[in-house]
Amino acid sequence: MNTEVAFIENIETFAEFLQRKFEDTFDTGDRIAVKTHMGEPGNAYYIRPELARIICGILSGIGCKPFIFDTPVVYNSPRNSVDGYLKSAAAHGYSDKSLGFPVVVSDRGVEAEGTIMSYELAEVPLKADGVILLSHVKGHIACGMGGAIKNVGMGCMTKKTKGAIHSGGEPVYERGCVQCGECVEGCPTMNIRIDEERPHFDCTWCSGCSNCAIVCPEECIIPRTALFDDMLAEAAVIAHERFEKVYAVNVLENITKLCDCIASSGPIIVPDIGFICGDDMVSVDAASLEMIEKVSGKDDIFAEHNIRSPWGHIRAAAKFINMEPNVMLREITRE
Repeated sequence: MNTEVAFIENIETFAEFLQRKFEDTFDTGDRIAVKTHMGEPGNAYYIRPELARIICGILSGIGCKPFIFDTPVVYNSPRNSVDGYLKSAAAHGYSDKSLGFPVVVSDRGVEAEGTIMSYELAEVPLKADGVILLSHVKGHIACGMGGAIKNVGMGCMTKKTKGAIHSGGEPVYERGCVQCGECVEGCPTMNIRIDEERPHFDCTWCSGCSNCAIVCPEECIIPRTALFDDMLAEAAVIAHERFEKVYAVNVLENITKLCDCIASSGPIIVPDIGFICGDDMVSVDAASLEMIEKVSGKDDIFAEHNIRSPWGHIRAAAKFINMEPNVMLREITRE
């Protein structure tokens, strides 16, 4: 992975920039999967199909064959089946007819072995000639922020692997609790109570974010399999490295407290910024977070709202590709 990143403020310059980038990145006849999130029913802030249409139009104009792609979700939602997701997507303006380009939802997977666990990678983007990561940057309760890394590490996995990552990050109590309450304060879903001189994880529900294990000073809580950040990052890196060609586009507009994967994603917490584009998911996510911190005037606005800091999974992904942390913190080219 290299670290070329660009910041674009307006849609006109954005389209001109992508035209040049796509001509340099893709070849005539390439089938390009535009991997994006088409929004949970009821959500108001998903990426609009008009933007996806612009990107597909640029690709089509240079002789490529683009299509929109996503995978079904594992939780209770109309989007947890292929047919249900396609109906939900159509209601948001994502259909072959309304968009003018094919929309594909698939749960077919290809197994890949990682250092932590085995992952089932979505087959469709692996078989494409290239992938555009079109990611809406917003908050997320399990990993602080949803951006390009999450778009790959969760969105390019099958339902089986999505479930394994979430359940694998769930807490297990071992021994040695001193009843300090750090885990209670550090739980984004307020799921932990201290009773019988130990933590219990049964107040609400668990997203498997592993934050209680991270903040426990006595290390008496461990994740069932591994830290959520590490599994998400490893899954993303394995998939990203198998894509034939890839380009990442982060949309820094309608930046909400929570994710597009729920109906009510909470308030917008940062003013619209523009677009961050680059050759790899780690660079664009790191640059996006830097821009958000600069505009918001907060060191970590997502941690302030969701308790979880996005830097955990960004640094984990950088670690898996042996990217030095100071490489992530670079000057961003303004287009």
